[in-house]
Amino acid sequence: MAGHRSWKTLRVLLLAVAVGTLVAIGTGCGERDVERTLGDMSRASIESAYNVDDDPLINEWLKHAGQTLVGHSRRQDIPYSFRVIETDQVNAFAAPFGHIYVTRGFLDFVETEDEVWMVLGHEIGHIVNRDSITSFKQNLLWGILSQVIRGESEAIGDVVGLGLGLLSLQYSRDDEYRADDSGTMLSYSAGYDPHLGLRFFERLAEQRGRRPSRWEVYFMTHPPLERRMERQLERPEFDLSNVETLVQVGRGYLLRGQPARAAELMKKTIEIDPQLALAHGLLGEAHAMRGEIAAAERAYQTALELGDERDYARTRLAALSEMEETDLPGIDPDGRSIAKTLLAELGEARTMTESLRADSQRLRGTAESRIDSLAANVVGINNSLHDLANYQGDVSRATQQLVIRGNAAISQATEAAYVLEAVNESLQRDSAELDDLLVECEAVLTDAEAGQGRPEDVPALRTAVQEIKLAVGMLEEVTSEVPGTLSEVEAAQDAAAEVTSAMDIVARRNESTGMFADQLRSAASRAEQFGADALEAVGRAQDRSMQARGHALVARLNLLGTTASPALQSVYDAQVSHLLLVPEGRVKALRATGAGYGETAMALAASRSAHTGPEPYLPSLASGISPVTEAVKRNARVGNANVLLKLLAASMEAEREAEATL
Repeated sequence: MAGHRSWKTLRVLLLAVAVGTLVAIGTGCGERDVERTLGDMSRASIESAYNVDDDPLINEWLKHAGQTLVGHSRRQDIPYSFRVIETDQVNAFAAPFGHIYVTRGFLDFVETEDEVWMVLGHEIGHIVNRDSITSFKQNLLWGILSQVIRGESEAIGDVVGLGLGLLSLQYSRDDEYRADDSGTMLSYSAGYDPHLGLRFFERLAEQRGRRPSRWEVYFMTHPPLERRMERQLERPEFDLSNVETLVQVGRGYLLRGQPARAAELMKKTIEIDPQLALAHGLLGEAHAMRGEIAAAERAYQTALELGDERDYARTRLAALSEMEETDLPGIDPDGRSIAKTLLAELGEARTMTESLRADSQRLRGTAESRIDSLAANVVGINNSLHDLANYQGDVSRATQQLVIRGNAAISQATEAAYVLEAVNESLQRDSAELDDLLVECEAVLTDAEAGQGRPEDVPALRTAVQEIKLAVGMLEEVTSEVPGTLSEVEAAQDAAAEVTSAMDIVARRNESTGMFADQLRSAASRAEQFGADALEAVGRAQDRSMQARGHALVARLNLLGTTASPALQSVYDAQVSHLLLVPEGRVKALRATGAGYGETAMALAASRSAHTGPEPYLPSLASGISPVTEAVKRNARVGNANVLLKLLAASMEAEREAEATL
């Protein structure tokens, strides 16, 4: 994290490099050439200022999503790239000529795939519409850059002084509207639900009232969300009285392994248009995936009678004859005895959780106000830097270099505060989720003790109890570390505030030598050291928080998989296959070893991250080793695995909830 710099650093770096490159290109370059050059320089600046995640797990998944969306876009004649940058700021943005970035904070914030796809579609929309170039042309920078390109001016210092805000030139309201339209249209075309995608912006709007500092950049660079959301709801992709919309989204749910949600939409479609054979055929597919053979036969037969889908319906009807409806076999006496023992262990976990809750309450009493104060300080620093970015006086190259160094020093302290905020939010969220997990685990174990379920539920429940206990223990460690970490972050923030004041004086006076310049250099040195120490401290807390999150997710997925019928297991297998980009047969093979859905998903994710096979992450039950612990040991990126496991849990939960309403 020590390499993180603020967004303001990127502005200066980009200008310094991009202007030099544009001068080298010389006269006669077209708009496409300018856009390509700005894109290349943006990428170079961003990836030198931030750590870029090289984990193949998250990169392959993000690339798959992004390139699928690009395939539905109007601009496919340029190379697109999709990368994750390591900052706990919550943001996503597009640099010119196809370079799209999402932040670590963004991935931690999203709740469903639909949100990811809609936001990526939004950023692709900015590139399709060349909004960055349009914004340039509407800004004084374009005229100055054009003079530099034509060789009529050498006022690079003027460009830097005017343009500390190159990367965060705000898009116009119409630009944002068009990008929103693209996000909706592209994600919808790829089979995702725009209603769920819009939840990202709804939850962002909810955060506006809180205004923690790690959201500040997003709110500074994006216009108000409320009208944008209202406008999207008026689009046809949100019209649930339109059969075309219902069929498109329903088909997408089928492809993602969510037949219960697809069935809901197909039933609405049939209410509107009972003669639509396609809707009956897709309803039959949903019932078949859920193992509801009689209902599937009726739907396919109706599609066959209506005539438009005869070949499809006839083929699917024939396949149904090979399916068997199966009931849960029940749990034998030995399994019931184990379930009883696990209930006692769960009582120990509940005691641990109560202790954690008490510690968390004490932490809130002593630390929350300090964390809020830190957030306010960061917001103040960002506002000061934003004001400086808009300063239009002359800035020499020597002064520019001082400003760049000041930004780099400030950014470490700022990032430490972002991470601390994220850790604190995780503590509160994960503590609450553990309470829910305990309740659900107790209910499932009680049923298992009564003999309800499947024999393979017992080892999955054993792992779930173990993972819950590990999660609680890890969160207790994080809770105990926060107060000491707070002090280091506060020291870094004080140093950053001193740098901010000195930067403002030096930039506005354009003095690269003398007392104020020396003060800036001295303050930057202190801020660099304090910032590095603070980042190291919060990094340790964040690593433990991620591990705790991983343990809890493994437990949650195992609980979701218990008491599932063979048909529902196949649905869940399809969801794991879809999200982790692995063949469904590979998922089934791992589960056949006795692994629950939590161990299976973590093993597949960790193996991709660490370039190994999945087997080492599935230790024998006798060993008691957690797949999360094994992933950490083998240097797999648990945080990235958590992102996909979180989305998988949301998908499985949504299917279970939809099933209950059918």
